[in-house]
Order: sequence, then C-alpha cells, then structure tokens
Amino acid sequence: MSALPLTGKRILVTRAAHQAQSFVRLLEAQGATAITCPLIEIVAPASWQRLDEALARLQDYDDLILTSVNAVDMVFSRLGKGVVPQTALDGVRLVCVGPKTAKSLQHYGYQPDLQPDEYRAEAVVAALTAEGVRGRKVLYPRAELARDLIPSSLTQAGAEVDDPIAYRTLPAKGSALQIRGLLDDKAVDVVTFSSSSSVDNFVDLLGDDVTLLTRHVVLASIGPLTTATAVKHGLAIEVEPAEYTLDGLVQALIDYFNPSGHSG
Repeated sequence: MSALPLTGKRILVTRAAHQAQSFVRLLEAQGATAITCPLIEIVAPASWQRLDEALARLQDYDDLILTSVNAVDMVFSRLGKGVVPQTALDGVRLVCVGPKTAKSLQHYGYQPDLQPDEYRAEAVVAALTAEGVRGRKVLYPRAELARDLIPSSLTQAGAEVDDPIAYRTLPAKGSALQIRGLLDDKAVDVVTFSSSSSVDNFVDLLGDDVTLLTRHVVLASIGPLTTATAVKHGLAIEVEPAEYTLDGLVQALIDYFNPSGHSG
C-alpha cells in the first residue's frame, strides 16, 4: 500500500484556534502531521454600535456583501441577539466570496444569491459593477483591517455603501516562543498562511530573524493577497493554490511534494 501524499511532512497551521481544526483534518487525511500554532485571534469590534445600527435598517439595503466566515458569524450573532428579525434578510441580495463563506451562510438557512467564481474582493466588485450598482444601497460588514477596495470601488460606481466593522483580527498570545522553537529545532517542513494578518504577525513575532529561521522551510500561502503580503516582508512563497481555499492549499502542497503525481 502506497503512502499518503503528505506522509512525513510536518506542517504548521497558523489559523485562528477556533478555525484550525478543519484545516488540520484535511492535512491529516493526506498523511501530514499538523502542528497548530495560532498567529491570530478573531474578536468583536471595539463597539457593536455601527453594525447594529446598520442591521436595524437591514430592509433598506439592496445588497449584503459577506467576504468571510467570520463576517457571516458576527452578523448572525447580532441578528440572534434580536437587533432585527432574521427575516429582514429575505429581501436583501446576499453576495458571498468563496465556498466556505457560502457554506457558513447555508448553515444559517440562507443561500447566496451571487457568488463569483474567483474568491477575491476584486471579483465581487467586477460582478456587481457589471450589473450596475448606481443608486443601490450596499451593506458590507468588514474586518477592521480589510482593504478599502469594495467600498471605494462600489462608491465610485455610484452605490451607497455602509461598511461597519464586524470583527477584528488580533495577534494571538503565546505563539512567539513556540514558533521560534519549532523553527530553531527544524521541527516543521512547511509554514502555512491563510491571511495577510497571519503573515504580518509571523514577521512581527520573529523580527529580524525571520529570513534566517525560515530558510529551511517551505512557505505556503492560500492566495495572491496573502502572498503579496509575504513578498512585501521579503519572504519567498513556494506554494500557492489555483483555488484560494483550504482544500486548494492542501492539493497545492500535495502537488509540490509529489511533482510526478505519485505519492509512493
């Protein structure tokens, strides 16, 4: 019986703790040893006021743009607290980025009305502006550090956009010594990044030693935005999937370590 394609590979998972296990399961199913060391944690905004006020007017909006599982969870957590009946969503077009976001939305009983094929903010902007957004009211609950691409592009195209903060991404506590130790001991083969925030925090934790400590490991990124952040910090990303999902990242790792297509 041939070995699984990632057998023997020690892969560092840097996702937030509450979201790491789905990635761990995917890696372990392919034979990898997954080591979890969260670089980020997802927390509530400093104030819910702007989001709650927007949700209270939910029926006034034409479109609700949800670009992450975190955004979906935070919106529905506020709806669950009675800010406004969940049925207020019924007349709003739901726009999703990526299959994981769509699956999270389905968990709450809703289907996305628009889901671009490419899992990037640029694709959302392209899809909406192609239809015409002039005069439409758009709600975009966002991460505190999210790019301004969606609100600025849609506003420029004539939409009225509200973009309240739905969550913040903060550096996870207690990771620095663990990660430094793993890299010092050459105890990992791959470091994975699933967001720009995880790259930023990784570099902040390791400081001037980041290049030296990563020279013996493969750095893998979930997509071009995360890769661009790594490159900005002088890191060389060797693995990036064609499909910007965790499944895609696992497949890209398989392809990287088994270039001939054979895992044995």
